[in-house]
Amino acid sequence: MGITSRTIRIGEQSYRYSFGEDCLAEIADGISELQADTLIFVTDDTVLGLYRTVIERLSGNTPAIVLSHHAGESMKTLSCLTEHLESALRAGATRRSVVVALGGGVPGNLAGLMANLLFRGVRLVHVPTTTIAAMDSVLSLKQAINSPVGKNHLGTYYAPTAVYADVRLFATLPADELRSGYCEMAKNCLAIRPAAAERLRAIIDAGELATPAALTWLLDASIDAKTAVTREDTFERRSGLVLEYGHTAGHAIEICDHRARGAAGISHGAAIAVGMLVAAHISHARGWLSDDEVSAHYEIITGLGVEPCLPQAVSAADVLEVMDDDNKKGYLDSRPDSLPFVLLRGLGRPAMTDDLPLVHVSRPEIREALEVITKTFPGEPLTPPSSRHAFGRDPHLEWLS
Repeated sequence: MGITSRTIRIGEQSYRYSFGEDCLAEIADGISELQADTLIFVTDDTVLGLYRTVIERLSGNTPAIVLSHHAGESMKTLSCLTEHLESALRAGATRRSVVVALGGGVPGNLAGLMANLLFRGVRLVHVPTTTIAAMDSVLSLKQAINSPVGKNHLGTYYAPTAVYADVRLFATLPADELRSGYCEMAKNCLAIRPAAAERLRAIIDAGELATPAALTWLLDASIDAKTAVTREDTFERRSGLVLEYGHTAGHAIEICDHRARGAAGISHGAAIAVGMLVAAHISHARGWLSDDEVSAHYEIITGLGVEPCLPQAVSAADVLEVMDDDNKKGYLDSRPDSLPFVLLRGLGRPAMTDDLPLVHVSRPEIREALEVITKTFPGEPLTPPSSRHAFGRDPHLEWLS
């Protein structure tokens, strides 16, 4: 298939995103053209075990430093950041070095922050190996790690020099990780580009999530959706905030489940999908979303194989407690007993406060929505997507009756 290149523009920043199938040779050529004195690969132990030969191929004749860590959120910490920076400097990193993020969103965020800090900024290249990184995190200037208090509290904005993706690298992804990326695309469909939902539903119904053609479409459609709201919003503090749809509850659900079950906890994409259901129920209770529009949420999310309820180890009270530290606090005026939320007044139509796609939501409203998805489908197995009509009424939507 070769390689396709698109220019990503975010505010005054721009960079090339090149993607395709079986295009590692082209990616290696692109990295070689940067004429780095050293390539600093930032990855995790899982990716390193799978793709050590890919690192060798991408580095070519350029000296390489490989920095790896156990996979998971433990990478996104100050201690890991400090260790990696010291290792890179002791190994001879200079201002001509290039940091190459190889892996998912976690090593990508860590690498982005490292690149920004080294010598006040060295070049950064992303080579994502997960769908969620390829179609979400690399389409942003946000680079962040977690604080002991909450998720993504410590970070900056930094543009990569280039992004390269070979969809063949997604072939080793477990099914839940593959779904995770599609969950972010579901967010794009529901909150930004409703017209793209037709194609997403068709891919789900045909069971083609893992095909190179579907994955290539996923990247292209994600670029369209995300750049539409960030083109004039470098720091994602205005129109780009719509990308936080599902994230207020979703991040809290993810944190709670990982605290309870460690690495076995819910994936980021699945947590965001459940978070979108929370937001949809709040919008529905306000009269902003119709039954059919909430049904569309359930059809897509259950079609992707995500349980449309809180994980068994997570309670509504747990989620509410963690949500108090959400990183969107401060965008709106402070009100007691409420949090800023991205809600919809229709598919693709975020509710606005002035020029921000955020509104105040009271804790009782949040609690009520969480209780709906806590009581719904407790452990009930999902009907396989192939046994449902793509646009028909889903048997898991009886709450609407």
